Amino acid sequence: MKYATRSILAVAIASVALVHATAAEASAWTLPKGKGQVLVTGVYSHSDRGFDANGRTIDIPDYDKQEVYVLGEYGVTDDLTLIAAPSFRHVGIQGATDDTTGLGYTELGGRYRVASGSRWVGSLQATARIPGTRRRDSLAQVGSTDAEFDVRALGGASFTIGRMSGFIDLAGGYRVRAGDPPNEFRADATLGIRPVKRVLLYTSVSNSWSDGAGEGVFKAYRYHNAFLNAAYDLNDRWSLQLGGLATVGGKNALRERGGTGGLWFRF
Repeated sequence: MKYATRSILAVAIASVALVHATAAEASAWTLPKGKGQVLVTGVYSHSDRGFDANGRTIDIPDYDKQEVYVLGEYGVTDDLTLIAAPSFRHVGIQGATDDTTGLGYTELGGRYRVASGSRWVGSLQATARIPGTRRRDSLAQVGSTDAEFDVRALGGASFTIGRMSGFIDLAGGYRVRAGDPPNEFRADATLGIRPVKRVLLYTSVSNSWSDGAGEGVFKAYRYHNAFLNAAYDLNDRWSLQLGGLATVGGKNALRERGGTGGLWFRF
């Protein structure tokens, strides 16, 4: 069960926020003292439609995004895990001249376990998000201007169904955004099950709601993303991941469709 828990932990961290936040946002579990992991996740998404202020789908210029997230975590103690997560992205817009390529947000912080049992854990997490290449798009998933500070409460539980193991991971938080964009509320959930020893199937939802409207071009928004993924353990240290994503609802946001792939290393 210990190995399965470590594999589940790696997938839970990467799955909940693959697209619109770094991969450092999800899992409630902390790493054991002296243990670490590096997860590299690539995302491609396309949007030829968006959501208007009433939540209706509308035609918009085509958006294409390619993103890579690199999550590094290390257990300083059994209760405290440090997080470093740089990202890289390209954003292209049909007919526009302001395509951008470069650093996305880099996230730095930590997660602290406040309570746990044999099959559950509760923790708190705080991170600072440092902007890279800035964009001032009004659509929620693209605009990035200034520093952000994210705090959240997380809970996770593992379970068994016959010979299969599984987990559920929940997170709720608030993100303070410097500059013109509005602050936002966030809520994420992941459910995974391991039908056989080396395979983990999991689905997750990621939800963001702005705390009102911001200044200038930044309107009130919301968006809800769903992910469906599978991970395969090559051995005790390496895993591969493949999946898809879709924005299932929103307001002043992109309607994205795309795919994800990842390679993870545990040490």
